[in-house]
Amino acid sequence: MSNSLEPEPEQKPSRFSGRLGVGWILGTVAVGVVTGAVGTVMHLNSLWTGSFGIPWGVALALLVAGLGQWWTGLMTANMLATGLTGITQYATLAAMTGLLPGEHFSVPMNTQTWEFVPHLVIATLMWHAGIIVLTMLTVILVSRQVRRTREQPTDDDYYLGLHSSAAAWDNR
Repeated sequence: MSNSLEPEPEQKPSRFSGRLGVGWILGTVAVGVVTGAVGTVMHLNSLWTGSFGIPWGVALALLVAGLGQWWTGLMTANMLATGLTGITQYATLAAMTGLLPGEHFSVPMNTQTWEFVPHLVIATLMWHAGIIVLTMLTVILVSRQVRRTREQPTDDDYYLGLHSSAAAWDNR
């Protein structure tokens, strides 16, 4: 240690890694499959109020999908995990609606369906497009949050004197 007023330049230890490990990739895909399946099953739930239905299930499905994306992004501190979760959610939606016979998890997009149950058509369109929009929005938000967290000084920085105001205060 020297007695100079300026702190010695030290490398700030990185709290986050820029890469996703295989375990995190598998975990991210698992979260995407589970939240995509739950959202696909839940998005067609609605409340009938007499003459029209309120599609509350799609709002809850998008909330579940968004929370899954947000969690994987923050746990890995990587926006790629968020994107991978969203892609997996959409792939799960496609698999459940396209590979299973019948209309269990979707409604047909035709004039008859639009005439009799327009809220289910709206819910289906919102779920299909919502995952894409939600993924793009969550990637941006996670990227900002991770950047903000990386730039934030840690408690160790204060104790080691790496923070400029702490170093200036200690030297008085």
